[in-house]
Amino acid sequence: MMQNLRYIGRDEMYEYATTRADFVDVYGDPSGRKTNSDTWTSFGVGLGFCHPDGALNIRGGYIAVDLYFTDTFQYAKLCTMRDSVERILAHLGEVMWDEPDADKKNRHLWVRHDVDFASDMTEAYQWMTDGLLAMRNVYELLG
Repeated sequence: MMQNLRYIGRDEMYEYATTRADFVDVYGDPSGRKTNSDTWTSFGVGLGFCHPDGALNIRGGYIAVDLYFTDTFQYAKLCTMRDSVERILAHLGEVMWDEPDADKKNRHLWVRHDVDFASDMTEAYQWMTDGLLAMRNVYELLG
């Protein structure tokens, strides 16, 4: 059941995103993407050091969007623009940051949104699509 829900959710998310011209303009048409059993999906932005992700956390009852950084210098640079970042993401909910000097290889900037996975997911897909577009605006701050 859990696997089926993941598959259904991912396909429906892609189908919804395909209807959004603003999303397709930025990330391309996701309708041809392969379904997989992961609970997250990544959208390339042409940068090697960071990429936006969308996640479905069924067990936790939430969805999330994040920027995943493999370059700690670029993440630290973004942290100096915290006010601008939080303004861009404010409509999505509480913005969460990894500590810039955390003892780990990668960093995340993320926002989560509580979801009832048993209900109509249209609003959740809208939130995730809006969130992925907002994350693009955030990484554009890095020039």
